[in-house]
Amino acid sequence: MPTMKLRRSLETRLCVLIAGLLFALLLAVGHLAISEQNNALCLQKTEKYSVVSRILVLSYTPLVKNEDTSIYESFAHRFMSADRDISYIIIADSRGRTLFASSRKLKTGDQRSFIGRQASSVLKFIRRLDPLLGHGIERVTIPAKVRPEEMGTITVGFTSQSIDAVIEALQARLLCIFALAFLVGLIGAISIAKAISGPIRQLTAATTAVADGNLHVSIPVRSADEVGELAETFNRMVVALRESHDRLTERANTDGLTDLYNHRYFQERLAKELSRAERYGRPLSIIMLDIDHFKALNDAHGHPVGDVVLQELARVLVASVRDIDVVARYGGEEFAIILPETQASEAMLCAERLRAAVRRHCFVGKGGETIPVTISLGVAQYPVHSVEREGLIMAADLAMYQAKSLGRNRAVVFSSDISTGKTADPYKLYLLLHATDVSTIEAIAAAVDAKSHRSPGVSRAVMSHAVAIAQELGLSEKEQNDVRIASLLRDIGKLGISDAILNKKERLTEEELRIIRSHPALGYAIVQKSPHLKSMLPGILYHHEAWDGTGYPNCLKGEEIPLIARIIAVADAYHAMLSDRPYCQGRTPEQAQEELKRCAGTQFDPQVVNTFLRILEVEKNLTQDKAA
Repeated sequence: MPTMKLRRSLETRLCVLIAGLLFALLLAVGHLAISEQNNALCLQKTEKYSVVSRILVLSYTPLVKNEDTSIYESFAHRFMSADRDISYIIIADSRGRTLFASSRKLKTGDQRSFIGRQASSVLKFIRRLDPLLGHGIERVTIPAKVRPEEMGTITVGFTSQSIDAVIEALQARLLCIFALAFLVGLIGAISIAKAISGPIRQLTAATTAVADGNLHVSIPVRSADEVGELAETFNRMVVALRESHDRLTERANTDGLTDLYNHRYFQERLAKELSRAERYGRPLSIIMLDIDHFKALNDAHGHPVGDVVLQELARVLVASVRDIDVVARYGGEEFAIILPETQASEAMLCAERLRAAVRRHCFVGKGGETIPVTISLGVAQYPVHSVEREGLIMAADLAMYQAKSLGRNRAVVFSSDISTGKTADPYKLYLLLHATDVSTIEAIAAAVDAKSHRSPGVSRAVMSHAVAIAQELGLSEKEQNDVRIASLLRDIGKLGISDAILNKKERLTEEELRIIRSHPALGYAIVQKSPHLKSMLPGILYHHEAWDGTGYPNCLKGEEIPLIARIIAVADAYHAMLSDRPYCQGRTPEQAQEELKRCAGTQFDPQVVNTFLRILEVEKNLTQDKAA
C-alpha cells in the first residue's frame, strides 16, 4: 500500500503540475488578448470620438451664424441619437459659462436651469446623475465659435458601453475557448503523467521484485527514448545480476578443491530430499565415507599430493553413482552421498561399488609412485534408521566408524548393534552430544556402560575421581569441567564397535584387540562434530597413552600426553581393575592401588598416581570414621 500511495502521488503531482502550468498559460494568454483588444477598441473609440467631435463643430457653426440657439436641443438630441456612446454635450462660452447642456439622464427643465452656470459644476452634476460616467468615460473638448465674435468650447462625453459589450463578448468566447483548451490540456496532462509514471511504476515493481530475490523479471522496451533506454539498461543489469548470482551460488555451494558440492549444500539438499521422501513415502539412503589413513598419506607424500588424491577420488565417486545422486565433500577427507529412491540394501551395493572403484584406481605420487588408497563407508536409510536429518547423518557416521574399527576398506550398514541403550535412535545421540548439561552427558556414558556390560555408575565414579584429582592438582574451574565431561565421554567410541567384540568372554585376538584400541580415535571423530566439546577432545583421544610411550593411539610419552588425559587414565584404570571382565574377575581396591603404584612411571604419570592415592586414603579414613 505505501508504494501504491507513492505511485498515485507521483501521477497526481504530475497532473496537477501540468494542469497548473496550462492554467497559468491560458490565463496569461487570455489576459493579454483581452488587454490588447481593450486597448485597440479604446484607441479606435478615441479616434472616433475625435472625428465625431469635429463633425459636431462643423455642424454647430452654421447655427451660430444664424444665432439660432433654440435649436440646441433638437441638435443635441439628433446628434446623441446617432451614437449611443455619446453621454452628454456641454456648450460653454469663453468664460466657461454654460450656454447649453444635455445628457441622457437630464430632463428638459433641468437643461434650461444650467444655462449661465459654470460648465465644470454642470459636469459634476451630470456625473452625479449617472454613476457610470465615473468609470470608463472619455471626454473631448473642442474650441468652437459659440457667438459670431466669441470663441467657446463644446465638450462631448463618451461612455465605453460598446467597448464593454465587445469585451464581454470577447471574454465569453475566450472563456469557452479557455475551458475547451483546459479540458484538452488536462487530458493531455493525464496522458503525459501516465506516460511518465507508467514506466516508473514498472521499474519500481521490477526493482521490488529484484530486491525480493526474483532475478527473472524484465521490463518491456516500448520506445527508443530515454525511458526505453532506461528499461533496456535495467534489463541488462538484471541479466548481469542473475549471472553473477548464479556464479556466486555455484561457488557458495561448491568445494573449491574437488568441485563437488560442499557441506552446506549437502545439508540443504538432504533436508529437501528428506521432505520429498516423507511427502511421497519413498526411501532414501545416505553414504558417509572417509579415506583410510589419510593423515599418514599427507605426512608421507605431502599435502599437495593429498589434494590431488582428494580431487581424483571426487572424480571416481561422481563417475560411479547415478545422475540423481548427490556427491559432496563433507569436510577434510570425508565425503557424503545422497541416494534418493534407494533402500539400504541397494545403498550397500553402491557403497561396495565405490569401495572397489577406489581400490582399483591408480593414485600416483609426485615421484610417479603408486599410492594405495582405500575408503571406509557407512550406510543409513530413511526412515528405517532415523527420520531426522541429523540422526540419519549420525547413523551413517557411526556405521562408518564401525567400518574403520573392523579394519577399514569396507562398508557397513547402521544397525542397533552399533548404538544401543538410550541412544538407540542416532538422533537422540546427536541431541545428547549437542547438549551442554552434565546430566545429558551422563546419559551417553550410561549407554556406553550398558553396551560394554559394565556395572551401572562406573562412568560416574570415574568422573568423580577424575574431578577430585583435577581439584587436588589445582586446575581451574574450566579445566575441571573439561575433565568432568571428557571422563564421561572417554569410551564413546565403543558405540562404533561390535557387541560381539566388546563382550567376548574369551581373550581377544590381536585383530580384535586392535579394533578395541581404535575406540579413542572413533570417540574423537564422533565428539569433534560437537563445537562445545572441542576442549574435551584430548582427554578422549589420549587417555590410553602410556607415560613411557607404549600406549595408543599415537605412542605419546611423558608430558607430551595432555594432563587431562593423564588424569582420566589413572581414574579409568582404577575402576576398570575393580570391575569384573568376561575373561577375568575384578580386583580389590587394595590390589588396584598396588597395581597403580607398580605402573607409576611406566604406564601412568607418577604425580597423578600419588595424588589419586592420597585422595583414596582420605576417602578410606572418612569411611572408617563414619563406620565408627
